[in-house]
Amino acid sequence: MEHNNEQKKLPRRNFIETGITAGIGVALGLTIVKALPDEEEKEAPEMVKMLTADGKLVEVDKRHLPPMCGKPVAVSNEKLKQWMEKNKQ
Repeated sequence: MEHNNEQKKLPRRNFIETGITAGIGVALGLTIVKALPDEEEKEAPEMVKMLTADGKLVEVDKRHLPPMCGKPVAVSNEKLKQWMEKNKQ
């Protein structure tokens, strides 16, 4: 009778040991993944020089700009002259 009980306990023990080992492995894996730095943090940010509304030159990280920002825009000479005259005053 004892022999039969031992045979039933072995698969349960194996199952429990496997479950505990798997749980520890998953926990360690998640901890390691969180500890690794992101690829964005590894690379130096690409800085773009821009003028503020009050005429100061600043550098801004390119990731923080909207996708269309910085694309060339066609402006006529007349509009450019008007803008320059308006900002002189």
